[in-house]
Amino acid sequence: MRTLVVGAAIVDLMMKIDRLPKSGEDIPCRETKTVVGGCAYNVANTLRNLHCEHDLCVPVGTGSFADIIRRGMKEKGYEPVIEEPSEDSGYCLSLVEADGERTFITVQGAECHFKKEWFDRIDMSRYENIYIAGYQVCGNSGKIIADWLQNVPDIDKKKIFFAPGPMITEIEPETMEKLMALSPVLHINEAEAGNYTGQEHVEDAVKDIFAKSQNTVFVTLGGDGTMFYDGDEIQKVASFKTEVVDTVGAGDSHIGAVIAGLSKGMEVKAAVRLANHVAAAVVGTSGPVMDYEEFQKISEEWENE
Repeated sequence: MRTLVVGAAIVDLMMKIDRLPKSGEDIPCRETKTVVGGCAYNVANTLRNLHCEHDLCVPVGTGSFADIIRRGMKEKGYEPVIEEPSEDSGYCLSLVEADGERTFITVQGAECHFKKEWFDRIDMSRYENIYIAGYQVCGNSGKIIADWLQNVPDIDKKKIFFAPGPMITEIEPETMEKLMALSPVLHINEAEAGNYTGQEHVEDAVKDIFAKSQNTVFVTLGGDGTMFYDGDEIQKVASFKTEVVDTVGAGDSHIGAVIAGLSKGMEVKAAVRLANHVAAAVVGTSGPVMDYEEFQKISEEWENE
């Protein structure tokens, strides 16, 4: 099964700090790192590592950050599907605290201003799955993407994976309603589930979300594993112990592995177990993605468990 990955590739400027500064405070940075990231790029990298057929649909603009993105994509075997010469590519300042928690400050660029005509060049008959990142469905881009999805031929025969992330409360209600009407598989974390539904308990939140989407809801619980609900019963899959270096890209790698597992015919619980393994590996390394060689080495360790 082939997946179209729709979203962004941006430059992550990672800064390791002991803690977030207070307003007006000046603190030192322990380490810096510049990498290519972005939700869609991270998801695609996971699909690539798991040998799952896919194409990466991300806009690449102009400027020095766009040049870094093109080089990063080329190293992974991707060619830009969408070139946007009228606007710079965006970037993200990723502040990583000593415990691995990350805080993002994003400067938006071409990747957040989707255009209807960009989708005209895509042959959707090639894809059984579609992944949509949350940052790209905010504002006018969200309206364009939602309208496009509604008009994709045989969309009811395709599986949509939607990972709204922390932007879940920023998506316009009309756009969210259109997306939910397409019955997407939803992937969020515990805080996002609570913020979106207003529910105090995650079990109640997943049921509320399922009532809107009518498809499986995955909620990552950090060190407590992953919860999922398919309308029948709530199930949990334990996480795998790891020493946290940073959590950048953890959610993206998790949904990428879920897509890969389901595409290969795994049962849902097995796909979640795979995703928990992958996410644990990613948080145990620095940066949002893992090199193929590093990933394969860790995969061999899983198989020997």
